[in-house]
Formats: sequence, structure tokens, C-alpha cells
Amino acid sequence: MNTSTPAADAVRSLGCGRDQTLALLASGKLMGWGGEGSGRPAPAAAEYCSSPAANASVVEVALRQPLVAVTAGYGVSLGITAGKEVTVWGATAAGIGGRRDAVALATPQLLAGLSGAHAVAAGEFVFGAIDGAGAVHTWGINGEGALGRPTLVLNAGPGDVPGLPPARQLTVGNGYMLALTRDGAVYGWGDNAAGQLGVGHLHSVAAPARARMPATIRGLAAGATHSLAVTAGGQVLSWGSNHHGQLGVAKLAYTPTPVAVALPEPIRSVAAGMHFSLALAGSGNVYAWGWNGQGQLGLADTEDRRTPTRLHCLARVRQVAAGETHAVALTADALLGWGNNATGQIGSAERSQLQPRSFFTLA
Repeated sequence: MNTSTPAADAVRSLGCGRDQTLALLASGKLMGWGGEGSGRPAPAAAEYCSSPAANASVVEVALRQPLVAVTAGYGVSLGITAGKEVTVWGATAAGIGGRRDAVALATPQLLAGLSGAHAVAAGEFVFGAIDGAGAVHTWGINGEGALGRPTLVLNAGPGDVPGLPPARQLTVGNGYMLALTRDGAVYGWGDNAAGQLGVGHLHSVAAPARARMPATIRGLAAGATHSLAVTAGGQVLSWGSNHHGQLGVAKLAYTPTPVAVALPEPIRSVAAGMHFSLALAGSGNVYAWGWNGQGQLGLADTEDRRTPTRLHCLARVRQVAAGETHAVALTADALLGWGNNATGQIGSAERSQLQPRSFFTLA
């Protein structure tokens, strides 16, 4: 079903996770599609380890207080309230927000120990927030130093990451994090087996280490084991694993230092899924590359691409977001989705939607 909303309800914030898609509207309504983390109450008989069931209908998430931003992770979603507090909902075997007693929450609840939040980022077992002063706070499971701070608690609640300059963006991959500072530098910590931290080696890092960026950076994205950046001049850089071509360079297996990705025009922003990458140009064109087993490149087939390929069926796109194996584009008129739709995260599309398809109309 392709649902619609009045023009006044333009999308303010967009998020894609493992099984969910979220759209926060200018009216304050939060719409969700898919499974865990979408805000859809789980069936009474559902168990955490059971396979998710598809539900193509959209749900309006029950909010206890207005949100100004949302992000989606691996079954867990985060929001920022108008009062700059962090809310959390979804499901994870590790518990939510360092609380092992909270495995599943359909309705957003405040996360204790955080205030003044300006940005949030969600992964599978690690999460983070940036406050108004640019300080980074992390929580979750600290395997391989993924929280970037010393703690004796394996599943830790929110705490400050020391040694970082003020940050303005945070992104989370599989067991690692990247922070973009206000002056355009990149710092990383956590798992680094494929070089996804960009620090020039393959060893895990338990505290923030500066990545080897050749230019000032204005945007970041983290996939499972690869990372992307956009420079101030619109150049895309990539590093980490390249086993599906997700770095956009054909001959590398991996690289622990950033390499330039050849694109035909300046890029505004990037997004990264499990093993695939998206780039949005200033013109509104979209390019995709990497793993395509679920059609998540939107190119009408399931063949991997090792170099950027334009989605000619998309134009004048305003924003792109990548989930684990699905993707969403925002235009002036609609939300369009493609890739894996096993839980209905892109509405009533095919289970593997090979091309962008509208699932939410902005009337």
C-alpha cells in the first residue's frame, strides 16, 4: 500500500536500520515500517529469536513527547526529544541502553544518563550521542574497544569518550564508531580487522585514533566493515573491506587508509549498508555500488557492482539512507525504497525489490 500525507508533513528526519524504516514528519508524527525498531508492537506470541514477519502497513509510532530527530540501527532505534533527551525503542538480545532487563520496547522511552543531545547513532550492540558541546557519549557492549573509553562493564550505560575534539557527526558500524569533528577531522575506535577505522593498520583501537584523511571532511557513513567520507570539495573517500566492491575501487581486497572513489560529479552525502554504498550528488542523482544480493543497489538485478553506477530511474533526490540490506530515497513527492523487504520495511514492495518504488507519497 502506498500511503500519503499532506504537503505540510514533509520528512524532517529519515532512518533505515536492519528491519525498519523511520520517517519523522515536520508535523511531529513519526511513521514506521517493518519489524523491530519500527514502533510496531510485537505480536503477543512473538519471541525475540523468532523470524520477523512481514507487515507492509505503516504505523504511527506512539510518542510520549515530540521528537526532532531519529536514527535506526540493528533492530533498535533512537530519537532526540525537543528537550534534547534521548529516547530508545526496539529489540536487542543485549538489552537496551545498557539495561539488560529491557530486551524489547515498542514505545520510545527516555534513556537515563543523557541530556543535551544534538545527534545520535545506533548500531547492533553499540550506540552513541553527541551533546551541545560536541562531547561524545557511548553505551552498549565494549567488545574490541567499541565504546572508545575505559570501562570494566561489558554492557555499559552511557559514558563520555575522552580525548576527542568537539564532534558534529557520529556513525556506527559493526563493532566500531567514527566521529567527525567540527573542524573536519575523523576519529575512529573499535574493531578494525578490515582497516575500517582508516588509521593505517588492522589492529583494534580502544580509544579514539585520528584517521588518515587527505582533506577536510564534511560527512561520514559506516557499513558493516567499510567506511565512506565526503570531502569539503565533494570527493568521496572509502576504506575498509572491499570483498563485494563496496569501496568503489575494483582491484583492492581491503585498505586501512582512504582511497578516492571516481564519480562523475560532486557528491553531497553518502550512505552505507552492510556491504554496499550510496552517494547523492548535488544534482540529485544517486550512485550505488557494492553487494547487491537483495537488489539493494536499485539497478534491476542482483549483480554486485565494483564501481559507482548511476540509478537512472531516480532524479532530484533530496536525501538517501541505507539500512542493512535496503535503501530509501526522499524526493519532493515521495519516499522510494528498494532492496530487502522481508519485514515490510519498504511497504508493499516485492520481498526483494530490485528498483526504487514509491511507498509513501508526500501529497
